[in-house]
Amino acid sequence: MPERGTRAAMHFDDVPIGDAYLTHEAVRAILERQDNRCAGCSAPLDAGSTYFDLRRPAICGGSHTLGNLAALCPSCHLSHMRRIREGFADHRNK
Repeated sequence: MPERGTRAAMHFDDVPIGDAYLTHEAVRAILERQDNRCAGCSAPLDAGSTYFDLRRPAICGGSHTLGNLAALCPSCHLSHMRRIREGFADHRNK
């Protein structure tokens, strides 16, 4: 961790984002990085039905940064959320 008053080199994908809302710039950056395609299945993304999920959830140690965000189609979003829920269920049952 850098000392107070010093600046560390930071990559654009490492910049923290807010917890509740993505800015238009953040959305544009994610979509450009993914060529306007779903991170799961590479289907073209529709502006009205694109989901933005943390690749690694915060509860699992994932960061709230652009580099940890992915744009997903509705089907891949559901699959992603199902895998997370199943992972937590498996963890609780052990």
